[in-house]
Amino acid sequence: MARAGTDDIATSSCGNSLDGKLCLQLESNSDCIDVLRSMVTVMTARAAMSDLRSNRVAIAVDELFANIAAHAYGGDPGKVEFETAIYSENEDQMLIFDFRDYAPVCWHGDIDKITSQPLDIEHLCPGGLGLRLIHSVADCCEHNVLENGNHWRLIFNIGDGENDECSA
Repeated sequence: MARAGTDDIATSSCGNSLDGKLCLQLESNSDCIDVLRSMVTVMTARAAMSDLRSNRVAIAVDELFANIAAHAYGGDPGKVEFETAIYSENEDQMLIFDFRDYAPVCWHGDIDKITSQPLDIEHLCPGGLGLRLIHSVADCCEHNVLENGNHWRLIFNIGDGENDECSA
């Protein structure tokens, strides 16, 4: 596998990484996946997540990044801003991953609708399987259409393991 070059990765001012927040700007290509995985590893370790939970977080983050590259940008190079942070709200802690792309908006779907429909295992076809995977692993998956792109947010609860509530 090729290594990501310096043209593929840029850091942005995101504050001190010791406060639990990391930011990065990536090109939407597979060469950047190792950097993304490293950030997931760092943040899940800071969140004291188990190896199993950390691997599940990595799968969801990898799948979302791959979806942005393949579907939003159609395999062409494109900018993806990535930010991850640990947030505390009352006594709850969450590990949050935000993805911002600048691709033309081509999807106005409903994540809950896609993931709530029964899966027809006899007639599997492309379309929505990655979102099902992401939704099954993340405690919350959000998508917002922006004027010039998309914003995706994955939320993973830290203290109480996995559940199905969006609270951020």
